[in-house]
Amino acid sequence: MKEYVLVHGACHGAWCWEAVAERLSARGHRMVVLDLPGHGRRASEHTTASVVSYARSVVDAMAFHGISRGIVVGHSMGGLVIPKVVEMAPERVAHLVFLAAVVLPDMSSLWDTHLVPGQRAMIRGLAQAGGNGTFLYPAWYAWSRWMNDLAQGHPVVQAALPRLTPQPLRPFVEQVNLTGFYAMSVPRTYIRCLKDVAVQPDRAVEYARRLGVKPVDLDVAHDAMLSAPDALVRLLESL
Repeated sequence: MKEYVLVHGACHGAWCWEAVAERLSARGHRMVVLDLPGHGRRASEHTTASVVSYARSVVDAMAFHGISRGIVVGHSMGGLVIPKVVEMAPERVAHLVFLAAVVLPDMSSLWDTHLVPGQRAMIRGLAQAGGNGTFLYPAWYAWSRWMNDLAQGHPVVQAALPRLTPQPLRPFVEQVNLTGFYAMSVPRTYIRCLKDVAVQPDRAVEYARRLGVKPVDLDVAHDAMLSAPDALVRLLESL
């Protein structure tokens, strides 16, 4: 039996891990799946969202569930969160898994590290239109960016799109102190998604190199947990 902690990315919530969690549970593993502050069922908490508050919510959930050797999986924006998790609670983490994730250098932000100027302008405009410091991509854009290996009318896509919640802007723009993380030797894996247009394969290689590892590949789009849960579970179990 292994212990898995599944951390979602931008605009997503615990719901995106349902298929993976069901499969891992059926195989006898323990897991923690949660909504980060400002996401999913905690969407009303958007004013509290930050990389540190995200990480603290993960650590609190791990403590509550008694996780002591967790394989902590961070998807996409979750790649900002899980390094802070191991900084806060190294005794609870056995392995970090970066799934199609952004990996920041020390004292940088997702905004500066990953987004091109056109994306920044789009997000800034959406956030201004929302008026509360959050943004939500149009459904067609979310599909094309995250779920493009499934048809737009696929039942999984149609179930996922209405569950996306506005993304607080602050975790995108704040600089993250990762001095502690980069001084640690915690085991880590980077999973690259070959059909990903959000974290493109060449960028994923760069992020894996930043972690000191070679990426492990899945032939899927960004939201691997939605389009290929069986393949993802097999990979996670192999760690």
